Amino acid sequence: MLLLGNSMRQLFRMRGRAVLFLLLLIFASGLCSIGRGFLITNRAKMKAYEDSFMTIGTVAQKADQVRERMIWDAETKDYHIYNSSVFDSYVPLSVLDFEGADYLSGPERRCFYGSYMPEYEMYSIGMSLSEIVEGSPVEDAVPDRPTAFKVTRVLAGQGGIREGHVISFCDHYNPEPKKLYADRTYVMSLGYRPGHEDQKEFEGDNPSEYIPYPVLGSTQVDAAGNRVPDEVDDDHFCDEVTAGFYDSPMGRRWLNIVAAWDNLRHTFPVTGTNDIYLMMAFYNGNAYISQGREFTQEEYVRGDRVCLVSEQFARREGLAIGDELPLALRYANYRQTAGRSFATNMAAAFTLINAKGEIYPVFEEGNYKIVGMYGGQSGLRDEYGLGYNEIIIPSRSVKNSDADNILESGPMAGSNTSFRIKNGTIDEYMEKWSKLQIPNVEITFYDGGYSELEANINNMKYIAKLLVVMGVTMVLMVLGYFSWLFILKQKERTAVERCLGFRKWHSFVSLFSGIFLLILVGSVCGATAGCYLSGEIAERIEKENYYDKTFGNSMATDAGERAEESYEPEEPLKAAAECTLAIVAAGTVIAASGIYANLRKEPMKMLAGRQE
Repeated sequence: MLLLGNSMRQLFRMRGRAVLFLLLLIFASGLCSIGRGFLITNRAKMKAYEDSFMTIGTVAQKADQVRERMIWDAETKDYHIYNSSVFDSYVPLSVLDFEGADYLSGPERRCFYGSYMPEYEMYSIGMSLSEIVEGSPVEDAVPDRPTAFKVTRVLAGQGGIREGHVISFCDHYNPEPKKLYADRTYVMSLGYRPGHEDQKEFEGDNPSEYIPYPVLGSTQVDAAGNRVPDEVDDDHFCDEVTAGFYDSPMGRRWLNIVAAWDNLRHTFPVTGTNDIYLMMAFYNGNAYISQGREFTQEEYVRGDRVCLVSEQFARREGLAIGDELPLALRYANYRQTAGRSFATNMAAAFTLINAKGEIYPVFEEGNYKIVGMYGGQSGLRDEYGLGYNEIIIPSRSVKNSDADNILESGPMAGSNTSFRIKNGTIDEYMEKWSKLQIPNVEITFYDGGYSELEANINNMKYIAKLLVVMGVTMVLMVLGYFSWLFILKQKERTAVERCLGFRKWHSFVSLFSGIFLLILVGSVCGATAGCYLSGEIAERIEKENYYDKTFGNSMATDAGERAEESYEPEEPLKAAAECTLAIVAAGTVIAASGIYANLRKEPMKMLAGRQE
């Protein structure tokens, strides 16, 4: 205590310097503490957000050219010009497999399958593509304008046509329609549309008509996307019914079309994927797992026969988690998505027979166990959404080839081609992709605002590092300078104490105890204030929602609700204690080194070398 009191008296004699040293050390310690707090907070945030965000890339092939199509309009008696995209060839998915891509999942190009399950109803109240009817014109006529046509038999359809109805028929888009005869019976496929304006005087303000709806020509393609030759033209919609007609190849084709339409009421869209979050409906939260669970990574890899179903379909059919569905896949569609093709009570207009005029045979069947159910939006006729009653399965669970059962094919599109990469690597990925120089493929990224968040956090990290460097530099400068003032310039004091019989450790304690107390007080005050201040600043920044959560990938249990990731802030007292220990340790080393340098010299030499 005597040595400590002596040390404090010496400091009191230099109280101006001591107060200045204390204030500067508090300020420098505060800078270090604030910077350290920001660094720890940013690291914790990035770790928490890493699991909350997901970066998805969608891929679309751009058209090679735009071609004009001229379509006849029977009402205006003129052609209308429409533009359509033309692709010289389809870019394969393999172009995305390049060195350094480092995908977390994908890339994948999804198709959807049609699964025939007669024990379940896809559409509970039925649906209508068009009408397939038999009938005759009331009188001989060329149907280049609305013509009276009497229906004698309805083969397929649930529209407004009934047997005995006289409808208005017009071969609306044909500039040279063929003549129809009243004494003959025709089978034809028809679609409904608003009628001609000049029919208002006969039918009222809302005239209607039925037009050809071609369904006989097959859209089947091979594995390379090339059209499989078919003897029936795409625009074929009508045949004359004669004795034994339905025993002929064309008649059997008509019957197959009718049967296929009936099957469609029990045909469910099935989509295979290697990651459900590569499907935009799940990624953007329009669909979510409401019961059960999603697929595990092992189930994806092994291709287990598990599935996800709509909770609405499950509720209607009395299905529960663990039940099995007998899937029987008949066809694959690589052009459209289930979200576009299957809307509520309405299916897409594609031909469900192959180029031979037969119904597509089953190429894959098996029981799939229901492991989860999804809720949210579906059946909205949205190519990025989910189809009505869509069933989702692991891609690898389909073991057999669909090469002979491809309904349609098309280019890669954002709705069916996607991949996932590590958050924050978009620029790195695009730099590698640009080196491939593939001009007609466009990649669009969705990261839920992660890039903006990362940029803001990186800015904060840069500021934090700057504060730490400034604080450490200032601490070392303050400690070094005042150690020189309080210790190295006290050679005379050291020499006198030694001559008076002080041992070296007595002189050490006499010099060190006072400055150590100042270092301890200054570092404790500065570090504690800095830790609390950094916490307050971080809390205010956290209240600023400076990133877009629209496409964030936080898991949801209810529609519209997302469980946000959180991080545990470090205890202020613990952080202050660690910062204090570091500064006190540095101060102790610097001060002890100076004192040791003094004590190594002989007292008489230090007195002899004292300058007046």
